[in-house]
Amino acid sequence: SNQYARTPVDLSLNPLFRRGHDSLFKAIDQALVPSLSSEEEDGSCRTIIELISGVVPSPEEKNFRLFCIDCSSISRIYARTLDDRSMVNRPTAVKGQKPVTIGHSYSMVAALPERDEMDARWTIPLDIERVPTDSSAIKVAVRQVDAIMGNNALDWHGQLNVLVLDSAYGVKGCLEPIQKHSSLVSIARVRSNRVFYQSPGAQSYSGKGRRPWYGERFALNNADTWHPPDESVEFTEIGKNGPISVHIQSWSNMLMRGSKDHPMHKHPFTLIRVERRSAQGHRIGKVMWLIVSGKQRAKINLLEAYWAYRQRFDIEHSFRFLKRNLLLDAFQTPELEHEQDWLKLVMLAYVQLWAAQPISVEVPKPWETLKERELYSRIPPSKVQQDWNRIIRLVGTPAAEVKPRGKSPGRQVGDTQTPRLRKPVIKKGKSRTPQQKKAA
Repeated sequence: SNQYARTPVDLSLNPLFRRGHDSLFKAIDQALVPSLSSEEEDGSCRTIIELISGVVPSPEEKNFRLFCIDCSSISRIYARTLDDRSMVNRPTAVKGQKPVTIGHSYSMVAALPERDEMDARWTIPLDIERVPTDSSAIKVAVRQVDAIMGNNALDWHGQLNVLVLDSAYGVKGCLEPIQKHSSLVSIARVRSNRVFYQSPGAQSYSGKGRRPWYGERFALNNADTWHPPDESVEFTEIGKNGPISVHIQSWSNMLMRGSKDHPMHKHPFTLIRVERRSAQGHRIGKVMWLIVSGKQRAKINLLEAYWAYRQRFDIEHSFRFLKRNLLLDAFQTPELEHEQDWLKLVMLAYVQLWAAQPISVEVPKPWETLKERELYSRIPPSKVQQDWNRIIRLVGTPAAEVKPRGKSPGRQVGDTQTPRLRKPVIKKGKSRTPQQKKAA
């Protein structure tokens, strides 16, 4: 409920926090240790994902649940004793400046609840995991997908689920491993310079050797290589500046060039092209290309695929709220484990805001105007956090009563601490050997 804290230790100044700042850091260190309260009768410990799944609502209008995965960076430029730092991407508003920083990258998988136009943008984080320097965001994402789709204790196990991904994940290294989940359909954006292939026809086989895996070439940036679309939809949506005409085309049974480890010729997909124009006929933004893959992709029509990917941008709003309001990147600790635990605690705090949203009241600040909302529509996370002081007094806290104790004696006089070792910044990439000189 403290919306004005700049660092995690400032949270201990909240009147609702009846302990000292040392208890705050002890909680960060020990909060995620499995306890008896999270164990079932058979002794098996429930995972965090299983606990959060209890607040993920079932779909009412759609026949599938929606999930998304994205990465965000945590800048730790001056943490010279922090382990496993590397160059990570960080957006910047300065034109011409390189969008990189030194720190860690974290991958978060979240559920996207159904919403209408009046509902605020929410996500329900299920897991957040650091991307090690010896791995990649794609490998971590595949592991997270396996965790939420391969667990039969979750409510959505075996049901139709849709995963939306941005262009960084629209590659064979990510799309091929998740094909093993038969109930999962992935919708991934791809860059406009990609090249795909049609399915090979029967007439392309001469009867000698192996049958061809790929048919005619389909270059996204060359309209001359396109064959007529299999389906086309056009509709009008209302934007901030007036009506917008949306034209969607799709090509079925397209193929992506694979490799030995990722045989993409076994996994056809539906290619979708989305173009948006204003009432004056001017194109709005870039043309968007989407890939819909999965064994049950036929159950997702063009409009559902379009709106599902549009909802993916809700996770960008969640990352901004987590950093600005919940201090996701404000914990400047030299311990890597403490940093990872802090991010999980922040994720759980956001889940608590989502769980408290139905009983929260939107109270505008004196200089704000109350936005007109429909009855039972969701209010933004910032308004739930603003009302959290009232909610926690109404619901109560599970924390035990404070037991005051004497003042800690601290370190002995003359006791010295060994300086922490400085850790290098890991630069990922392949260095050329003398035998691998750059060609002229």
